[in-house]
Amino acid sequence: MASSLSFLSQPRIRPVTKRPPNPSSSFLELLSVSGNSLQVTKNKDLAVVSRAYQREIAGVQGENLVRPDFERLCKEGKVEAALEIMDEKERNGGYADLLDIVKLIQVCADLKLLEAGKKVDEYVMRSSSKFKSSAVVLNNLVEMHCKLGDTNGAREIFEQMGVRNLDTWNKMLLGLAENKEGEKALEIFSRMKGDGIRPDGSSFVGVLMACVCLGAEKEGRKHFESMSRDYGIAPTIEHYEVIVDLLGRTGKIAEAKELVSNMPMDPNSRIWETLQKYSKARTQGQLGYPVSPPGLKLGDIKRAKDNINTNHRRVTSDRSKAYEKLRSLSKEVRDAGYVPDTRFVLHDLDQEAKEKALFYHSERLAIAYGLINTPPGTTLRIMKNLRICGDCHNFIKILSKIEDREFIVRDNKRFHHFKAGNCSCRDYW
Repeated sequence: MASSLSFLSQPRIRPVTKRPPNPSSSFLELLSVSGNSLQVTKNKDLAVVSRAYQREIAGVQGENLVRPDFERLCKEGKVEAALEIMDEKERNGGYADLLDIVKLIQVCADLKLLEAGKKVDEYVMRSSSKFKSSAVVLNNLVEMHCKLGDTNGAREIFEQMGVRNLDTWNKMLLGLAENKEGEKALEIFSRMKGDGIRPDGSSFVGVLMACVCLGAEKEGRKHFESMSRDYGIAPTIEHYEVIVDLLGRTGKIAEAKELVSNMPMDPNSRIWETLQKYSKARTQGQLGYPVSPPGLKLGDIKRAKDNINTNHRRVTSDRSKAYEKLRSLSKEVRDAGYVPDTRFVLHDLDQEAKEKALFYHSERLAIAYGLINTPPGTTLRIMKNLRICGDCHNFIKILSKIEDREFIVRDNKRFHHFKAGNCSCRDYW
């Protein structure tokens, strides 16, 4: 029966239905934090391929795959088994089509299956030229790698492409910016213009995001003004969201408020929240999201209790091992200078209870479990749908240096690449 292993942020761990991992796949594929719990979530609805994709796919001739089996395997996230069907079809003289490849790539991205995604990547590269020369397929691979925090893999595919269209450049640009690699994103934008590709609105969203990563306020303003002046692109609400974030982060609160007051559309809730966040931080003598001294802090103020009741034989042993490992890690991190920041616990509790509440945050349990189930040096990828808190952020930064590993955490805002005691967000998120 398909199932997943769930860790809760509270002291007690309850199981959730679980799909056993493929033996050849990394445990890291399964680390996904939803709300308060670490779990694997099934994708119920596969993304629809756009009309542009359909036009390219329609031009491909060949027999259909064994539809029922292939569709079932996709929905169950069994990518390797689906690939075997495609291989068998080709051995028998049939052909896989672009729709199937794109669907598999999207399954890997949606279910956070990086190792399976790499196998789809390998299949494409060893298959017929119609896949290796398809911008649709290769663009989707670039996007998949970026969504899973593997920008090196995305860049490798990007650099090998013989022909790159606007969508190719945008996916690489946005992917780097979302992974907080601002300098590389701006380099891609420069190359894009150098190759004669005219940027569109999406391109400038990526450029502005890159400037936010770098705190490059002047360059960000230059690009924001260039949109309409040089390219005739009217800024959308998304562009205003990013430029307001950039101005707020760099302490230009008055300028940000003036920009918002002159917007040609009504500001949305995200813009108001951004202004409020930076205005409050400024009155406290801080900029960006409140964080403690360089290297210490994190906590999530929006944790809801998760009431999931299922049965699983391994829960007791998994739970005890994870907590035992986390207790050991907490001691090491404290010895390295970590001090719990209980500001991120909003409940009216005493100091000891607040520190204990921080201890049980789900991303810490995810990392503890990953460390006891993977070889030294393995990169751990954690996916969660809430914003990472300041206390956990500092905890993981210090832990990345102690363990000499990279921890990639994707929260509901962006990627955080923790490595050697630092984070790619530069403590602003």
